[in-house]
Amino acid sequence: MHSVGARGRATRSETVMTPSEGVPVFVGSDGSGGSVEDTRRSEHSAAVARRPLCVMLPDGRELAVDRTLRVGSSSSMGNDIVLRDSRVSRRHCVIEVDDGRVVVRDLSSTNGTFLNGSRVVAAELRVGAVVAVGRSQLRFVAQNRTPTIVGDSESVRALRREIALVANSRMSVLVYGETGSGKELVAEALHEESGRRGARVAVNCGAIARELVESELFGHERGAFTGATARRAGLFEQAQGGTLFLDEIGELPLELQSRLLRVLETGLVRPVGGAREQPIDVRIVAATHVNLKDAVRAGSFRADLYYRIVQHEIRVAPLRARKEDIPLLARRFLDELGAQRGAATLSEAAMEKLVAHDWPGNVRELRHVLQRAVALGGPVLEASDLVIEAAVARRAYVPSHDELLVLSGKKFDELERDIIASALRRSGGNRRQAAYDLGIPKSTLCDKVKRYGIAAPPPARRP
Repeated sequence: MHSVGARGRATRSETVMTPSEGVPVFVGSDGSGGSVEDTRRSEHSAAVARRPLCVMLPDGRELAVDRTLRVGSSSSMGNDIVLRDSRVSRRHCVIEVDDGRVVVRDLSSTNGTFLNGSRVVAAELRVGAVVAVGRSQLRFVAQNRTPTIVGDSESVRALRREIALVANSRMSVLVYGETGSGKELVAEALHEESGRRGARVAVNCGAIARELVESELFGHERGAFTGATARRAGLFEQAQGGTLFLDEIGELPLELQSRLLRVLETGLVRPVGGAREQPIDVRIVAATHVNLKDAVRAGSFRADLYYRIVQHEIRVAPLRARKEDIPLLARRFLDELGAQRGAATLSEAAMEKLVAHDWPGNVRELRHVLQRAVALGGPVLEASDLVIEAAVARRAYVPSHDELLVLSGKKFDELERDIIASALRRSGGNRRQAAYDLGIPKSTLCDKVKRYGIAAPPPARRP
């Protein structure tokens, strides 16, 4: 076999590799396939919808792959992508658009061109492909995609680069960030750029009733328990071939952590009441706003599960640490909200007010403020239209004798209900304050209030 040039033809054979299969298919000079299996794989690969691509360069810039792009180390050889890398040939490879397909072809380079770790002469590229050229990597992402993570600060640019680095791997990822900082958007971007064909399925581990968590994650067979009138696919099965996003994983009951660990280690799931284990291919992305290392030391989170899910950790900066992104975020939200209620803009004073605030609720709080302003204000939003609540502070609290919880003889659910009810009484029914005092997301608190049927406390009497 020998390599082919940008427009040349193979005189003997060339190695073509489809990134979705990871197996080379040998094509003879007459165009005949190497085997029936190769033909089947090629047909299967062709059936997958192709999407316009962008190539992400090592410095984070993106180029649309809508024409031939030549790659090499020399700026005098007509290269479109010049890589300052001693292991890259002067004319190394070419990226071509051929009848709707994007193909990379090696140009007899000294050190070769690699796709997803395998050396190739010619190969088709799809979303999530990683081409190694010398010590440099070119990553291929969807073109014209709506950027889920908005911002131009250094922390956001670094975040995008980090996502691109790990998206195409099989590593489990833990996303750490404050409530409302955009952890789920990071999970969405990881899935979008991974090229995985399955769905992205999300679940809040703290919002599922403890007795139902096992069934939700792993599914159940008919008759597995009272009320199981039909077979139900669990979240792992629903995410087959895709990504399972485990939000607030730190709230997963300890007794189920060992079950989750076994699934991650074996790649097998047994539904509740099932007799057989089923193989699964699911990439795990987890998120938390608490320090899981502290939870491990406290004994509420298994150390072996921690090391299994934290193969890579991504930290999302709070909005107060990247205030230069606030104008971009505000304009994005106003564009989205304007499609529903009519266009709106911010006055200079209004924008200054947004930038001056510390946003303890992060991006979610910013969107809510703008949503309310658009609903009640005019086409130009003034500073007075922006209703921003005072920062909610976590308060040290010493319970009165009447509020001391009686632990003896109570089950965990009863204790949890009492703790939440007590926090709501102390906050005068303010769920945001209660959630902050308890150190849990407001969404989790609201789910638990509904689950336990906790009535709203009576309003405080005025003196």
